[in-house]
Amino acid sequence: MHLICSKNSITKCLVACCIVTLSLLCTYNWLMPLIKNPPRNASFEEVLFTSDRRSWSRQHVTQLLQQSANTVKVSSFDCSRLLNNDTEYLNQVAQTKVNTTSGITDESYLNITTNCEHFYRRRGFITSSLTSEEEEFPIAYALIVYKDTEMVERLLRAIYRPQNYYCIHVDANSPRMFYLAVSAIAKCFTNVFLTTKRLSVKWGTFSVLEPELVCMRELFSYKKWKYFINLTGQEFPLKTNYELVKILKSFNGANSINGTVKYARPRRWRKKLPPLGLRVVKGSVHIVANRDYVDFVLHNETAQIFLYWTKGTEIPDETFFSSLNYNPQLGLQGTYKGDPDDVHEFVARYKIWDNTPELCAGRFTRDICILSTGDLPRLAQAKELFANKTCHWLLGGEDL
Repeated sequence: MHLICSKNSITKCLVACCIVTLSLLCTYNWLMPLIKNPPRNASFEEVLFTSDRRSWSRQHVTQLLQQSANTVKVSSFDCSRLLNNDTEYLNQVAQTKVNTTSGITDESYLNITTNCEHFYRRRGFITSSLTSEEEEFPIAYALIVYKDTEMVERLLRAIYRPQNYYCIHVDANSPRMFYLAVSAIAKCFTNVFLTTKRLSVKWGTFSVLEPELVCMRELFSYKKWKYFINLTGQEFPLKTNYELVKILKSFNGANSINGTVKYARPRRWRKKLPPLGLRVVKGSVHIVANRDYVDFVLHNETAQIFLYWTKGTEIPDETFFSSLNYNPQLGLQGTYKGDPDDVHEFVARYKIWDNTPELCAGRFTRDICILSTGDLPRLAQAKELFANKTCHWLLGGEDL
């Protein structure tokens, strides 16, 4: 199939591969102070695929990250020039026709996952913690997905480490083969699972929020994780796991949850006053929250009363998490005690809304920029942890 890589359409052959290549290579600089006592004759497979928590030499780490990056590399393009904002090259790429495959089918995933060890190696999963600091700081993820197995697998691969935990909710309306393929992938990992309950998600209703709560509840049974991050199937990390651990530890228990009172919309409450004197704050369903916050959401009576109230409102996913984070009288660890409109730095997501169209090199869908190659220089410099939204197509040239 031919895909025109234009500034007005997402470039499936470049965006995700360049982001993950940048992310993997950045890990090298983060890991160098930790590398000591190199093992003799350790192979790439030993470093990448074993659970041995030894430290490795610069040479072995460099080899590990380079070969991981090569897994997703599109050899006909120079990611470094794209990330460094080479305008001439960006314009050249924008006019390029790319010969690519139609992507990896659900049937192919069902076949390759019959041998999980082969699947790990073929798809480039890093099944070692790499550092003791990462091993001792597990992260819990909720992935809310409904289509495109290959994109889901690429997202999982980019964020996967054996010490983390991954809950995947597949929309009840998703095609059967998509569900079976994602299920087959999850079964290859002891720390990846699908929710026991599947819901039909419809924008603007409580069904958007409910899968997040289902994953929270099922993840909470795992005792070790420190922070919760929720993602959709159209997002991609801008940081490595090591960088995420460093950043989350620097939070010192704080949450990253967007919120505003100034732009809250009381008409969405349908003339229902919020219970218990709570201040309703508009925000986002996308959060980075500590374990105590998740515990409060699931088990506190005030949280349950407020959750019940949101069921009778419009777009409850934009009020529930944010309101709990900006009512300091609730006493939650890591919540914000000041005016939410005084906060302008939220690192959970990199998003471009339609009120800043000059920042979007791709195209807008439902007021959100669908990122393209022209956005790569800004993504390379972004402080945020994850990018929204990336392509729903997948990289070419990686048939199973």
